[in-house]
Amino acid sequence: MGVFDETKCDCCVCPMQCVLEQLVEETIFIQTVVSEDEVVITGVKDFIVSSDIGNFPICQITQMFIEDPTNTLITRVLSALKPIKNSKEECACCEDPMTNLLKFEIGNTFEIEFIGPNVPFTDEILGVGEGIVIGVAFEDGFTFLDIFSSCAITRTTPVTQQQINDPDRPSRRNTPPPA
Repeated sequence: MGVFDETKCDCCVCPMQCVLEQLVEETIFIQTVVSEDEVVITGVKDFIVSSDIGNFPICQITQMFIEDPTNTLITRVLSALKPIKNSKEECACCEDPMTNLLKFEIGNTFEIEFIGPNVPFTDEILGVGEGIVIGVAFEDGFTFLDIFSSCAITRTTPVTQQQINDPDRPSRRNTPPPA
C-alpha cells in the first residue's frame, strides 16, 4: 500500500484491503454502518471490494465474519495483518487507542461492540494489527472468524469475572506498556 500522509487510509483502509485480498473467492458476511450482506468476494482493488452482489468501499466496512473458516484461511488472514505503528491526526485518537489496548489481550475473550446493525460479538482475540482486530467465536456448533476495523469498535468488555478483576491484566495497567 502507498503512503497517504497519515490519514484514515493508513490506519483502517489499507490494512483492511490487505486482509480482504486474502478473502477473494471466499463467502463472507460484510457489515457496514447500515447493512449486513453475505457475499462472495470477486476482487479487491483501489479501496473497493467487488462481490457477487455489488461493490463496497472499504472505508465503510466495520466488521466481517466467515462461518467455519479453515485453518489455512485463518493463517492467511492473520499473516496479512500490518505492524502496529503510532499514527497522527484522526488515526491517533480513533484507531491507535483501541489497537494498542487490544494488542495486549490476545488470547482473552471479549464482548466487542462496533458500529453496525448486528452487535455485539463475543470473541477470543487471535491477532491485532494496524487498524484490525481478528477474533474467533464459537456459537451453536459453528466457528466464526471475525475481522473488526479498530476504528469502528465502540466498546470492549472482558467476558469473565477473573479477567475483569485481574489487576495485572495488560489493559488495566496504570503505566504505559513497553514500546
